[in-house]
Amino acid sequence: MKQQKVVIIGAGIGGMATANLLAKAGYEVHVYEKDSMPGGRIGLLAKDGYRFDTGPSWYLMPEVFAHHYELLGESVDKQLDLIRLDPAYKVFFENQPALTVTSDLEKDIKMFDSIESGAGKSLRIYVKRGSTIYDLSLKHFLYSNFTSLHDFLKLEVIRNGFMMLKLAFLPIDRYVRSFVDDLRLKQILEYPMVFLGTSPFTAPSIYSLMSALDFKEGVYYPMGGMYTIITSFENIGRSLGVNYHYNSSITNITTNNKQVAGIKLASGETVSADIVISNSDLHYTETNLLKPEDQSYPESYWNKKQAGPSALLMYLGVKDELKKLKHHNLLFVELWKENFEAIYGTKNPPEKASIYIGVSSKSDSAMAPAGDHNVFVLVPLPSGIDIDEPEVERLADHYITQIEKMTGIKLKSNIVSQTLFGPNDFKTKFFSWESSMLGPSHLLRQSAFLRTPNKSKKVKNLYYVGAGTTPGIGLPMCLISAELVYKRLSGDMLGGQVIAINSSLGHKND
Repeated sequence: MKQQKVVIIGAGIGGMATANLLAKAGYEVHVYEKDSMPGGRIGLLAKDGYRFDTGPSWYLMPEVFAHHYELLGESVDKQLDLIRLDPAYKVFFENQPALTVTSDLEKDIKMFDSIESGAGKSLRIYVKRGSTIYDLSLKHFLYSNFTSLHDFLKLEVIRNGFMMLKLAFLPIDRYVRSFVDDLRLKQILEYPMVFLGTSPFTAPSIYSLMSALDFKEGVYYPMGGMYTIITSFENIGRSLGVNYHYNSSITNITTNNKQVAGIKLASGETVSADIVISNSDLHYTETNLLKPEDQSYPESYWNKKQAGPSALLMYLGVKDELKKLKHHNLLFVELWKENFEAIYGTKNPPEKASIYIGVSSKSDSAMAPAGDHNVFVLVPLPSGIDIDEPEVERLADHYITQIEKMTGIKLKSNIVSQTLFGPNDFKTKFFSWESSMLGPSHLLRQSAFLRTPNKSKKVKNLYYVGAGTTPGIGLPMCLISAELVYKRLSGDMLGGQVIAINSSLGHKND
């Protein structure tokens, strides 16, 4: 039978993961990327002797990575040099001593009890319940395209249906309040919602599984940085025959009688394809790369959706030991709810922000000159607003001052290299909808089977992969997203669970 040709738009992790699965299954795969290197939001910045992961910094859900490598006949342990961080992260507060989360559950239970009597027992219950939710999600929800009623009628789903339904409609802030009262402990359990592009005051409690994982599984780091994942995927892809075309911007997805025909490049060249998969921003794909009559999700669709937050990112080379900081650090302000209201409600950069600080050189000395550190700062900001370069610089100075006050470190006077990346940069570099750093937020109506599907409703053989579609935001979700697209093309041969799967993938030629 004729070998089918697949064109993938964008070499983000979702596009690369899809390319590898399809190449192993026997498709002819071509990836077109507008930049000179792969990775998308998982970028690499090398400047003044410092190295920075420019995007995602947390390696979570390790079994999802292991499973994906197994599908390719590879071992995650051979591909990545993973270490378990100890402690997992440190948390700073405005007017209280800092706390550390070790990911040793017994130690963390004692820490919770030292803050609030009985909170340790509550944490144990919270983690156990979160683990149950996580297992159910992996088995029956995250790896499913929800293409049939059978996906909803599995015995284990029905047995736990009431609990899952209740958690789906209960905001995680209210759920967490049923376990602990102290604001600091609440913040520790709620902060992962920021990385899901949503607020704990609106996110469904099902996502409590994210913070539960911190305590049960721990937090990992691939030596050499997160970009080593991208290097690994590209090497595997090339060995499987994936063709990468860099510096290749796409202007159109071409169609013929409601069937995909290929793509058109900015150079004017047209490329034919049997199947097109877009890893570009989904809003941009639909509203810019397709003709209006081919759009399943036109602008009117997006007007009813909520974007996740944008961000100010700082890449700082610092000549200081930074003894008070760990690899991962979180800064939480007392006006917790007001912080999220500024981002999602009034759409104003918060006066005091809850901030993430990553210092990977604490674990990986190769990321900075000897005695120095690479400091990555992420400040969540409202999406959909214009922040010009002078204002980005002003905000950076303002938030660096806040960091100094909350941590007690001398940062500003020790910065020898600085690069800033603001909301407008997300829009121009990634064509990001509403300048979001992540994609559509994880409100209930934008989660699981309610998220934008990964298949065009109007154009045959056009698919979508990445954070904008099912199952959602985050590196593990993008890997699962790639598998879901593969399942669409293979007739769902892999089933709906993370189980031991034979790595010799097969496909149907239609």
